[in-house]
Amino acid sequence: MIEAEIVESSTKSLESLAKGRSPRRGGGIMSSVTAAFTAEKRSPRQIIQAVGDLLAPNVPAKSQFAPILRALIKFVPQEYHKRVTERRVRGIYNGDARRVEWYEVQALLDIEATEEARRAKLKLATTAHILAAHLAAEGAPLDGHQMRALGRLAGALDLSGTGGDAR
Repeated sequence: MIEAEIVESSTKSLESLAKGRSPRRGGGIMSSVTAAFTAEKRSPRQIIQAVGDLLAPNVPAKSQFAPILRALIKFVPQEYHKRVTERRVRGIYNGDARRVEWYEVQALLDIEATEEARRAKLKLATTAHILAAHLAAEGAPLDGHQMRALGRLAGALDLSGTGGDAR
């Protein structure tokens, strides 16, 4: 019975913190971000730096801000577009931002997942092209159906936006 009361009181205090009611001035914790991303082990700074490395690899951090900003504008909800600025990106990237909104973190995670998937598809298309070249060089007897299937695999995965092959 005592344990149930302790759990109940701690639950009430957690609820009051989540609602922003705190004995100290200035409110509570960022419960929406904390609750939404408990499975994510990285900080928003680590996530945005990883996104910067994916979008603009091997360039200085200052040169990564513009690609991150362009991608964030595509992924944040329309009503928050005005809040996403290069200064905001720089603040998150450098760890200077006091808080990071949930939609910013969600957009960064979406950008990261999309870019990783795009790279994986391009790598698969490249592998299919190499496989087709090796099979042709070996003179392996593939029928027309198998060659068309391999060509569809390689061609369908082109994400360059040109509609051509992934070379």
